[in-house]
Amino acid sequence: MNINNFENHVDKTILDRGYDYYINGNIVEVYKRGDNEYVFQVQGSDDYEVIVKIDNDGEIIYSECDCPYDFGPICKHQVAAYFKLFEIINNKNNIIHIKKNAINQFSIREVLNNLSKKELIKIIMDITENDEALRNSLIVRYSKGSYEQELEKCKKLINSIVKKYTGREGFISYRETYSFVNDMEDILRKSRNTDNILLALDIAFLLLNESIRAFQYADDSNGDIGFLVSETIDLIGDIVTDGSYLDDDLKEEIFNKLLTQIDNEILDEWNDYKIDLLRLCIEFADVEKLRNELIAKIKSIITMNSGDEYKRYSNEKMLQILFEIIDTYGTDEEALEFIEKNLDYTSFRELLISKFMKEKNFNKVIELALEGEKKDKKYAGLALKWKKIRYEAYKKLSLKEEQKKLAKELLFEGNFEYYNELKELITGDKTEFYNNLKQELKKNEGWVSKNIYLKLIVEEKDLDEIMEFVKENPSIIEGYAEMLQEKFKDEVIEVYKKHIMAVANSSSNRKEYKKVCEVVKKYKKIAGNKNMEEIVDKLIALYKNKPAFVDELNKIKKIKK
Repeated sequence: MNINNFENHVDKTILDRGYDYYINGNIVEVYKRGDNEYVFQVQGSDDYEVIVKIDNDGEIIYSECDCPYDFGPICKHQVAAYFKLFEIINNKNNIIHIKKNAINQFSIREVLNNLSKKELIKIIMDITENDEALRNSLIVRYSKGSYEQELEKCKKLINSIVKKYTGREGFISYRETYSFVNDMEDILRKSRNTDNILLALDIAFLLLNESIRAFQYADDSNGDIGFLVSETIDLIGDIVTDGSYLDDDLKEEIFNKLLTQIDNEILDEWNDYKIDLLRLCIEFADVEKLRNELIAKIKSIITMNSGDEYKRYSNEKMLQILFEIIDTYGTDEEALEFIEKNLDYTSFRELLISKFMKEKNFNKVIELALEGEKKDKKYAGLALKWKKIRYEAYKKLSLKEEQKKLAKELLFEGNFEYYNELKELITGDKTEFYNNLKQELKKNEGWVSKNIYLKLIVEEKDLDEIMEFVKENPSIIEGYAEMLQEKFKDEVIEVYKKHIMAVANSSSNRKEYKKVCEVVKKYKKIAGNKNMEEIVDKLIALYKNKPAFVDELNKIKKIKK
């Protein structure tokens, strides 16, 4: 990884967090230690030290941070340091002050190393006296207790973190949400580092439940809480995967804990998270008893959701889990029967179509696609999907007439990619076909036909038609002036003038005035300097009471010819 392109190798969330640290000035000190080795002091929820060593080509050959982050190879503090180091290395105009030989300065670690145990205890007691969350965090990190005690410690820590950030208002502001999540990640680390798999799972569930509750009392505009929930579910997935290799009794305990969590009312309004947990249960489907329980659970949830159109998506996702189980542990006949039974759902219709495509049973593909079009006619995107599939089936069967009819239908619905398909299918006079198509599109009203018509005449380089179209729609002149200027120079200039005047008329602030001036500059390339000056003078006279506009227009006049 090179300091000049490290962004391409770092998780986006960590990259964004590190950049925030960098841009907000959280790097409070930088010093150089030896050849190409830099030390950064980074402020966060605590103060951390990052050491980065690079070679002469900018390759990062060593990077370390003393923070407790252990969910990936690079933490946000290192990312902040990388941004700062990139700035240092590539800064050409300014001298960035870097302390040298700072290795001789006392670091906080060296200071603490020189203190006695009694002095250290006093410091910690003083610091934690008025910080309940920090006190509980230290207890969670460094004390050992029974199953129940460990769980209780985590509950206390979660409660103290929530209390710390919600305060009297009972709400966590946007600015505080990131720090709140950062503190809550102590629980994530605790779960990950707990050897007892059942305890690790219970701790993760505690965090998951509170993280989901936090959506109600915190501003998650930046997505930090959503990220914490996702991290927690990923961790639960890791725990479950580890548990899938254990004996059946322990598997059953883990499985039952998952089902209990799935029934937790906190998930009632968060179906995606519930489905994530249901999907994790598949890890235990190799045990027949657990498999049957999972199937029964999913079916009961689907039954409860029936009749609620808003939960149709969730039902489809759960049916996909059921199918995965049947496909793995059932017969081919059972899997096919399940698909056919659920053809009302898009994913299952696609599965069956895919099956028939592979078998080259294109007539069945057409039949299924037509059924889909009829069923989903209210949903333009789905109806289009089935039509495109039907077209491919016609193509495979060389049904030219059906292809032509459907290609034209798809074209007129806004799918221009079918024009060349349709053109290839025409056996007669291509020019006559083109002219007839133009006339049909002209007669049709609506923006779809208008858009397809424009694409058609551009595709065929029909300059006369394009010029007429642009005259009727001056706002698009910028995109076609260069194409048209050789044949229609005067007309293009006139249309461009209309366009400029229209844009100017609708402008009301400096940002918009600048946009008008950009259009004028483009106009100059077509019409020449003299015409440009004429329209600028006209605009200045017309908008003399708008000094900001006049100022921007005068800037154009000062540009060298």
